[in-house]
Order: sequence, then structure tokens, then C-alpha cells
Amino acid sequence: MTSTLRNSCRFLSSLRLTVTLLALSMLLIFIATIMQVELGIHEVQLRYFRAWYAWWDIIPGDKKFSIPLPGGIVLGGLLVINLLAAHTARFKLRWEKAGMILIHSGVLLLLLGEFFTGILGREAQMSINEGETKNYSTFPRDVELVVIEPSGENEETVTAIPQGRLHSGAVFPMKGFSVKLHTFYRNSEILPETADVSAFDKTRATDGLGKFFAMRGTPRETAMDRRDLSSAFVDIVKDDGTSIGRWLLSNALKGDQAFEIDGKTWKMSIRQHRLYHPFSIKLLDFSHDRYLGTNVPKNFSSKIRILNPETGEDREDLIYMNHPLRYQGLTFYQSGFDNNDETSIFQVVRNPAWTLPYIACAMVAIGLLWVFSQHLFKAIARRKAIPAP
Repeated sequence: MTSTLRNSCRFLSSLRLTVTLLALSMLLIFIATIMQVELGIHEVQLRYFRAWYAWWDIIPGDKKFSIPLPGGIVLGGLLVINLLAAHTARFKLRWEKAGMILIHSGVLLLLLGEFFTGILGREAQMSINEGETKNYSTFPRDVELVVIEPSGENEETVTAIPQGRLHSGAVFPMKGFSVKLHTFYRNSEILPETADVSAFDKTRATDGLGKFFAMRGTPRETAMDRRDLSSAFVDIVKDDGTSIGRWLLSNALKGDQAFEIDGKTWKMSIRQHRLYHPFSIKLLDFSHDRYLGTNVPKNFSSKIRILNPETGEDREDLIYMNHPLRYQGLTFYQSGFDNNDETSIFQVVRNPAWTLPYIACAMVAIGLLWVFSQHLFKAIARRKAIPAP
């Protein structure tokens, strides 16, 4: 048992394992870079760098042949174990080794920073018009199915079903009825029935906005500035088993669609997944400055008001390029504009580990400076020790 444990520790701390893991990491980065053209950066992050394993499509197409590769989680975890094991087995806590220990600690912190970012980090958008007040952000690549019940004067109860639970045949029980997804497409194309829709799904809606439209599934969007148009044919089925109709829901269709159950009017829709905040932001004014005599953007800036009923806060702030707003663990970046400069778009980022990469890089830089300085001082000392001719 002792021999097995010793061999395991020797293997985990070996330089060969380090070189192998670094080579596999380079291969993973190379393959992910190629696949980014087809899948897009977000999908590549999920499938390759934030996954336990990944598939390498050596022969794509009809005669597809893929081989498995260790994903970023496995490679990163093994690199952390290898680094810790090497320090435990070989490195001693001596003053002259402080630089190397600092470098390795920085690399370890960098790996941990990416791990925590993958788990805790969230990235959304807030699109807000001048004069408008919002208390939520939306995730551009995730959708949700919402069923809205009127529960009082100017009050609604919203049931949000996340994207991970949406698939063809899924059934979601409500009060007195069920919502059944007859067909669900993560990305789709919707056209009027008057167009050539012979290759589209034969299913049609009987109620709502999509009554005279056809739908079919399409490949996922990979461009950074485009989003998937998720759609579904939804049946509303009473508890006695009778269907009151079928609706076409999609985030390509604006607004909610209504249906009636026992004299009560409900609403439903597929929309971008929302992240609600305990505060509101009102856009007072958006400015889009250009260089004189050109249409080249010089600066975007948004004058906002923060309204927080929990703290009683009511103050103005300015968000502009390279000057984000940090508030309650969120960072609001000025990322774009729309609607003839009347709509401002903020990138809303939550990343509790955002400082770790900066600290890690500083530690590596100080460690390298320490190591190089030691070699420099030793070289100067040896040169002084050489007697003059």
C-alpha cells in the first residue's frame, strides 16, 4: 500500500505529467479555435473549456468520426494537482525559492480564477430606452417560457420555466390546466403560410399571433451579434383532458399571447431569460459623440438614475466607454446603442472572482522579477570576484 501511494505521488508530481497536460491543453485550444468558426465562442467555451470532456470531429459530415479529449475542467484540475504535488515533493520553503513559489502560486490562482468564473460568472444585457425604467437584465443566448396569472389589481404571478426544461413533449401542470410543448426548436425560422413552406413543420397554430405562420428548426446561431429564435407549438390542456387550442410561441414574436381558463385570462410567451435586480435603473439621456466631420464613434455615454427602494437610494451616475458602473456585485458596461441613439445597451456582468486574474498576473510578474534579479546579482558577484589581469 505504501509503495502504491509512493508511486502515485511520484506520478502526480512528475515533470512528464506536466508536459503531457500542457501539450493536451495546447491541442484543446487549437481544436476549440477551429471549431469556433462553426459553433461560436459561447458554445466552444461550454463544450471544450468548461466541460469534463470534449469531442474532436476528425471526419465531419455524414461519415462523422470523432474522438474524445479531456476537457478544460479535467486538464485544469490535473494541472492544479500536479503543481501542488510537485511543490510538496520537491520544493522547500527557503528564501531563495520565494520567487519560484510566487510564480507557481500565481499560476495556481489563475487556474482557480477561471474555475470560479465558470461557476459563478454571469453575463447579461440591459437594453433601455430614454425615459424608461428597468429592474431586470436579459440573457441573449437563453430563453424561458413564462405563464402569467392575473392575481390582483396591477399584480401578476409569473411562472418562468427555464430553457433546460424545454423540449418537445414536455408537460408543465398549472392551476386547472397544463401547458404541453407539442414541438420545440432551440433555433427556428418562421414564415407566413403564403410563402413557400413546403419543407416546414406541418403543425399549425389554432389561436394567437402565429395562427397563419409556419415554423421549422434551423442550426444554432454562432455569430456574436445574432441570437437564436426559439419557438414552440404549445397546447393548453384542461385537467379533464380537453385541449382549448394550440399557440405558436417564439421570442421572435413581440408581446404576450392570451388564453382563457374558467373565465380568467392568462398570458404566456417565450422570451429571453431574465435576471431581476432589487433596484431599478432609469435612462435619463444617451449621448453618441462622433469625431468631427465623420460618422466614426468617439464616445458613448449614458446618464442614468439608480432607484433602490430597499436602501432609499436615488442618485444619478454616468456610464461611458471604459468607465463602467459597479453596483451590488454587478458591473454595467456601455456596450452599444440602438433605435437612432434613443436606446442604450449595457453589458451586465456578475463575476465575484474578477480580481483573481489581476492578482495572479501581479504575483507572476513579481516572482519573475525576483528570480531574474537573483540571477543578475549572482552574475554581478561572480564578475567582481574575478581578479583583474
